[in-house]
Amino acid sequence: MKIRKLNWVAAAIAALVVPFRTASALETATLVGSETCIACHSEQAATFSGSMHGKKIAVTKKVDADKTCETCHGAGSLHAAAAGDKTNPGFATIKNPAKADSKAVAKACFTCHTDKAVMLWSTSSHAQSGMSCAKCHSVHNGQGSKNLKKSANETCYQCHAKQKAEGNLASHHPVAEGKLECVSCHNPHGGPVGNLKSESVEETCFKCHAEKAGPFLHEHAPVTEGCTVCHKPHGSVNESLLKQPQPYLCLRCHKWPHNERNTTGGTNAFKAKTLPERGRCTDCHREIHGSDRKYVFKD
Repeated sequence: MKIRKLNWVAAAIAALVVPFRTASALETATLVGSETCIACHSEQAATFSGSMHGKKIAVTKKVDADKTCETCHGAGSLHAAAAGDKTNPGFATIKNPAKADSKAVAKACFTCHTDKAVMLWSTSSHAQSGMSCAKCHSVHNGQGSKNLKKSANETCYQCHAKQKAEGNLASHHPVAEGKLECVSCHNPHGGPVGNLKSESVEETCFKCHAEKAGPFLHEHAPVTEGCTVCHKPHGSVNESLLKQPQPYLCLRCHKWPHNERNTTGGTNAFKAKTLPERGRCTDCHREIHGSDRKYVFKD
């Protein structure tokens, strides 16, 4: 009976001691230096040294080469001691930001990346949808100054297939031609509207199309309301990125403006024509965004 009781006591003590040892071990991990990491992770070390992170961390963040691995992954003594044994509690003490949840990854990245554009992250649709920094960036294998997994545009097109398709339509901004990039207008890390760099769609457009901004003596109401009333920003089958061809687009607001009878009592020649025969409204109304001379927007 005494032996059975002693066994029960020993089991109870063991149940308390093992978790305590694990918790204690987690708290006492120490730095071992990059050379220890490289002994097992030589491939990752080689790609990291050629990446922008590997080249700049020592210069811009004053991090010694021997501390680069553990700066992001945490102290590695327990992980190294586990020697690849995943059942050993110490193996899991190392951090892998690529596999962490999006908020934890962002927190780790923001310890170094504190510039204004990046710090808008919480306002972005990407952050609000739970996207991780590791979705687009790779610390070890990234390309260029942004450590992207793919080119800037192809990174966006992984999710934004509709915009990619629109960019290949007959009328489009010269993104496919390499004269613009998605990030010419958008800040993927956040922004006021649609991850735009500017405060609004209109300000974004006017950076390149300043002559359309006005102010004009005679303003065209849709222009003051917003560029996207008439235009599709990523691409269209119609000229000038229009949502509909002329005259159909104009007739959404201007219901038969030329249907008056002429002075001889006959039907106006414009009305007598079918819509496709009428041509473009801008053949006459050339200053369609606004005019300082005529309220009918003629030059």
